[in-house]
Amino acid sequence: MWSLCAICAQAQPPPKNGGGPGGGDTGGDTGSPGGSTSCTSIPCAAALLNDVGTTTASGTDARSSKTFAVGENIYGPFEAGFGASQDFILEGLGCSNPSLGYVAGGIDTHTAEQMVAQACSITLPRVENDEYISLIDECGGHTSEYHFHERLSCLYEESGGHSTQVGEGLDGQYIYGKWEDYSATELPKLDACGGHFGVTPDSAGVRTYHYHVQESAPFTIGCFGPSTDGSGGFKLVTVAECRSLYDECGNGDTITVNLPTGSVQYDPWCPCYDATGSSIGTEEHAVFASSETTCSDATCTTSTGSTGDAPNDSTTDTPDDSTTDTPDDSTTGTGDSTSAATSTGIVHGFSMAAIATSLAYAMAPPLL
Repeated sequence: MWSLCAICAQAQPPPKNGGGPGGGDTGGDTGSPGGSTSCTSIPCAAALLNDVGTTTASGTDARSSKTFAVGENIYGPFEAGFGASQDFILEGLGCSNPSLGYVAGGIDTHTAEQMVAQACSITLPRVENDEYISLIDECGGHTSEYHFHERLSCLYEESGGHSTQVGEGLDGQYIYGKWEDYSATELPKLDACGGHFGVTPDSAGVRTYHYHVQESAPFTIGCFGPSTDGSGGFKLVTVAECRSLYDECGNGDTITVNLPTGSVQYDPWCPCYDATGSSIGTEEHAVFASSETTCSDATCTTSTGSTGDAPNDSTTDTPDDSTTDTPDDSTTGTGDSTSAATSTGIVHGFSMAAIATSLAYAMAPPLL
């Protein structure tokens, strides 16, 4: 399988407000836009390069037999950019003139791949002689120092109801597969951060804020939610709120990207996408047309209707599940962490203090 394994050789540094932890796609053709990494209250900016979370399920890519252990890095949506240092990779993808496939940093992985496809007059992804050819693999990740950007499809089965757990954000909130109810082909209605309030397979009937994998950017986490409502409760994060967390959003550097489906306007390094999938559009997400936009002691209830008080400490419990992650059509693992979350009576919940403390610790600059 071809992927951008050498992307670290030619990359832009993480922009301001997106430093984050981890050993991401670094280097640089152009200067870094900046570097704030602190977060004292939610919602918070997530890393634009490097980690936004880690996986909590393990598994295997059915085509390549590559295995994934619990604890793989989950990155945000963006690539750091690629150019001459990746010529051999672009040639492997089918670009006869690799310079046509150069893409600047700050473009999400799916859009970047389609830009390469359009510029080089090739189809991506594609399968040739049972070899999957793409910038990222079928499970949604790449590089020799493996990390996920998209899909995480090898980490859960497409079956049953609500998708099982696949990861945990740096804020301590869990990430689930893409389905709200697979049996009803129902996708979740998410806010601009990529989360919503609801009962999960391992929340013991309590409504809690959690993230879902998405087919389009930001793929997992666009920002760390939820927001607060000023009276001790929580509310979902709007597109405008998300964009206010990042200096890179709406800063006047909009570009035109050319795709097989046509040309679109794109705001680089802005991980806040509207309901149409645009980083510059303003159409609010469908969840805001519902009554499921807030959560407080009075409304965060168990499945039996009693009040569900989520504990403050939501940053240290991780599932003990070692399920096998495989592509959508041949998965063998569930990613379900019910036993780990409930056998001790712990419910994974959220509080503003716990999330802020977790993020401040996780996003602190490394000691030199």
